[in-house]
Amino acid sequence: MKKPWLIAAGLCSVALAIVLFCVIFGSYTSMLRSKNRINAGKDLMVAACMDQLDLVPELVSKSPENIPGPKISQIKENVTQIQAILTRFQASDAPLAPDLVAAFEDTQARLAKDMDSLTAAIGKTHPLSTKMEDLYLKTIYSARRYNKEAAYFKRRKSIFPGFLTARWFNIDHLDFPLIDLTCFAPWGLK
Repeated sequence: MKKPWLIAAGLCSVALAIVLFCVIFGSYTSMLRSKNRINAGKDLMVAACMDQLDLVPELVSKSPENIPGPKISQIKENVTQIQAILTRFQASDAPLAPDLVAAFEDTQARLAKDMDSLTAAIGKTHPLSTKMEDLYLKTIYSARRYNKEAAYFKRRKSIFPGFLTARWFNIDHLDFPLIDLTCFAPWGLK
């Protein structure tokens, strides 16, 4: 004769195994989707920054002649530095290096101040100024999206079952640094 408690225990263990399987692999796929959204946000930010940098020479050429030459050469140097950093951002799907993020924030902050002074010199209502402002807002939006997803990934890695899943699937070493949005000031953060 079959024992009813043995059948109940067997059914409960099968049900528990199914639930654990769903929780673990659900957590894993959630982390992978988050990683993909982080990379998409990074790609959007890089594309917006590149569009903005393509507009800088035209903005410099439209600026009044009272802007000193050293200021123009400093702007060109900042553009070159940001382009090199953005190229390294695009190079891989690995998390951004914290030192590159810090260099990007520093250079972007200097460029944002210079662009603000140039757009003020040609007039805030000039079509080129409004286009530059739109590109900066697009860059800020994509950087916020990147930051939101990076914070979500970090949070998922630190709570149950994410910390177990991250350790089991060897994604606990991934650390996506946040980008300080004040580097885009004075655009959009007024």
